[in-house]
Amino acid sequence: MNYAVILSGGIGVRFNGDKPKQFVKLNDIPLLVYSMRTAQENKNVDSICVVAAKEYHAMINGWKEQYNITKLEYMAESGKERYQSVYNGIMKIPADKDDTVIIMTAVCPFVSQLTMNKLYEKIKVMDACITVVKATDAITFSNDGQYVNRTLQKKKIFIQQGPQIYNYKILKQAHEVYLADENRVEVNEDSELVLNMGVECGMVLGDRYCMKVTYPEDLPIVKALYPLFIKQEQKYALSLEEGEQI
Repeated sequence: MNYAVILSGGIGVRFNGDKPKQFVKLNDIPLLVYSMRTAQENKNVDSICVVAAKEYHAMINGWKEQYNITKLEYMAESGKERYQSVYNGIMKIPADKDDTVIIMTAVCPFVSQLTMNKLYEKIKVMDACITVVKATDAITFSNDGQYVNRTLQKKKIFIQQGPQIYNYKILKQAHEVYLADENRVEVNEDSELVLNMGVECGMVLGDRYCMKVTYPEDLPIVKALYPLFIKQEQKYALSLEEGEQI
């Protein structure tokens, strides 16, 4: 079984809205629904679990009916931190050790079917895989935000996007090792937990339509990208119908 866990638990402090940003509408459709639709439409995804604050579960189940998200079978309660939400999600689904879990986020509405399919191809030969795009600028690292400690040149730098995909057993074990460590430091990405166990993590190239909505000004940007994204998706769907490979 291939499970999709969609994270929808943030409160959107940086968005400065009257509701969490994942529930804000883009073209009259809540941002979360775009991720639900992506998982629903992907041929590899068998079942969906949405992780959200409990007070929003009824509303999300309403969207399940409204937008015909038939694969939505599970709801989990979000945690204070991202890793807690991921763990709650993977503990909610009845996955076996050889099943896969693709981790998606409700605030990246434009995940392409091509990216989804590339991840599912990669997980056939690896236990972990993330989505990236090439960096277009050098990256500067600073411990205190005042002085430069190191500048990394863009040639070998990649920016991590979503989704991420994992073997269920590996991902669950990575989280349990992390949670058992009383001296653990903050970790925001599942890939880091997996790498800390010595598990190789692959990567596939995504695309720049997969923009994360973080600030209010991001909404008009993704709205402008929407027609171009839809055109890309239609072209890809046509290529699949004509029998082209991923």
